[in-house]
Amino acid sequence: MNKVIFSIFLLVGLSIIFSCHLQHDKEIDCKQNFKAARDLAYKNPNDISALESALNIVNSSMQCDSIKVAVVELKIRLLLTLGKYVQGSKFVDSLQLSDFKYAYKKALNHDNFIALDFASKGDTISRDKVYFKMAADLEDYILKNDLKSEEFQEAFTEFSSFQNTPSDSLKLLSLIDLLKNKYPDKEQFLNFYKH
Repeated sequence: MNKVIFSIFLLVGLSIIFSCHLQHDKEIDCKQNFKAARDLAYKNPNDISALESALNIVNSSMQCDSIKVAVVELKIRLLLTLGKYVQGSKFVDSLQLSDFKYAYKKALNHDNFIALDFASKGDTISRDKVYFKMAADLEDYILKNDLKSEEFQEAFTEFSSFQNTPSDSLKLLSLIDLLKNKYPDKEQFLNFYKH
């Protein structure tokens, strides 16, 4: 009887150790695949076949939660570079907010793929409507949330990239003054955008 109980504990223990080892190996494989995809893409930024290969490799890293945000960012960059805008918007739709460094990035990336798809078809009016919506969404996000320093700076920098006309510049200056009250410790950062 004791041997049977001992054998059961031994089998359960070995299966736990084995499953932990497999999970650890999977994590190592994911990280190696991610590094290989990143290196291939960065070393060959104009080689379509290398970028396609990098995209295929990065897909095998999507299951690793520990590096998922970095994998998502790389896959989005690859899809953008390869001009796969429809595939990119579907990919972003399939993700959770937690798959992004910051929550606003999901909508921003999705809408950017949509805008670029319109642009690739020569529909600049629809593209501009999407970009206007992206700017409005970012402004709303910045104003309605209490953002940490890095997220605030990144979101505001992305918002400022949408400001192309003189009226946009006036709106930006007005927003800067408003944000100085909300984020007094960011005054020096915000003043950079006033010039």
